Amino acid sequence: MEAIQITGFTAEQFKQFMEKTAFDAAQKAVDGMMKIKQDPNEDITIADIAEQWKCSKMTVFRRVKDHKVPTVKLGRELAIKRKFLETIKKPIPKEK
Repeated sequence: MEAIQITGFTAEQFKQFMEKTAFDAAQKAVDGMMKIKQDPNEDITIADIAEQWKCSKMTVFRRVKDHKVPTVKLGRELAIKRKFLETIKKPIPKEK
């Protein structure tokens, strides 16, 4: 962190400085998050998907089952590859 001398600032200059500093910090945080690449072959659990989508694990499980998406067991959890997230977001095909 850099040290600043506040005594030479007017109230307006101090306010502008603080806004710019807050904006710069927020921008750095966003840039850092954007750099994190999500591997499409990474496994993501049904529980994690349900938490992200704010729905029940059973809803996610039904969508995985109905779309016939391959799953893997991670301990006691069921998981899918991240690349299949878009597939299970689509409406479930109706059988005729």
